[in-house]
Amino acid sequence: MSNKQKTEMGNPKKDGALKQAARWVAKMFGYKAESKFGRFVWRVFATSAAVVALIVSIVLVINVYNGIDRACKRREYRRMVNSPTYLHPYGNQYVSPFVIYHDDYPGYLYNTTLGQRTATGIQWVCKSSDGDSLSCFSSSEERKRGYFNRFTGEVAIPAQYEKAWIFSEGVACVMEKGTLHFIDHRGRKAIDKDFPYTNRIDDYCFHNGLCQMLGDGDRIGLIDKQGHWVVSPEYYEMAFDTKGFWLVQDREWNYGLFDAKGQMLLPIEYDNITVHHEDSRIFVCRLDHLNQVLDFECNIINPCNFDEVEKMEYSTDEYDEEGILKSATANCLRYRTADWSYGLMDRNGNIITPPSYSSIEAIGPDRYHCDGSNGSVILDSRGTNVGRNYKDYDILKGCKAVTTACSPI
Repeated sequence: MSNKQKTEMGNPKKDGALKQAARWVAKMFGYKAESKFGRFVWRVFATSAAVVALIVSIVLVINVYNGIDRACKRREYRRMVNSPTYLHPYGNQYVSPFVIYHDDYPGYLYNTTLGQRTATGIQWVCKSSDGDSLSCFSSSEERKRGYFNRFTGEVAIPAQYEKAWIFSEGVACVMEKGTLHFIDHRGRKAIDKDFPYTNRIDDYCFHNGLCQMLGDGDRIGLIDKQGHWVVSPEYYEMAFDTKGFWLVQDREWNYGLFDAKGQMLLPIEYDNITVHHEDSRIFVCRLDHLNQVLDFECNIINPCNFDEVEKMEYSTDEYDEEGILKSATANCLRYRTADWSYGLMDRNGNIITPPSYSSIEAIGPDRYHCDGSNGSVILDSRGTNVGRNYKDYDILKGCKAVTTACSPI
């Protein structure tokens, strides 16, 4: 290669990869160093390579700058959000007029008066329903539980308990090493007794001086604030009602009711008990399916509460002009309770039988076929058993019953 060609094209041995690639492409288009076209092509490729190199350099510089800027902003944001004076704009709930709990990670307590965080590493908080100054919290890492002052946000009792419940009537139930005991606001034992834990109780709180607790066996009762049994542990389930009642159940899921002082109001002989706060009424369903309405002193207001009353018709031995059996109305009415149980009622509204049957049909003017859990029986209008089934009632054997519904009377 001549010196002139080396001058115009450069030295192939010393040229970089970019120039050598440009030279190779130029040769494909008939590049010759001594021609004007060759020199023009070389200048175009050289200029283009320089422009591309400049653009790449600019892009790299911009990306490096943006990366550094983002890193600085992230570092500044972390510094800001981790500052003890920073309050996140979202995920906040007031536990008092002066303390906010930020419930997003990382959770913390924030005193709005001081303008700073008072506790960090908080997973959840729960304040007392009776307005106690101490609220329960759980730590994020160890999942231990403690208490903080909801008016200052300062931790009053460190997170050291396996389980803990809200303060109620000045004391709180906590669990350590698998057993329960009660503490005061300083974390000292308030009742000098330990109790076994069961997950069948989720409300280890005092209500009107009583708290449900597990006895030595698997039964539950009520203790006072000295740890003495007020209601002996004889029940499988207990629940406190906000009106001051304790609803109890045995293993057969039969219901009973205690008052706020632990005195039995209703024995364990009800299929269901529901307290209605709005009208101060207690609705009960006895084991024989009889529904009654009581007041809060458990006086009977309505001895039989039913949803529907129906008249019943039966087929006679007479036919009409079209050859269809005539029907007649039976002497008694059939009533239905909320749980779809049936009983007999006379036309004056007096209850003849409790609603102990799954169905009742009239088979005569004074006879009724009743299906129950113990089989079928035939009753008369006084509720007397006059037969076990249709075959026992020979006079009306084979008659087909017809029932017509009517409005409650």
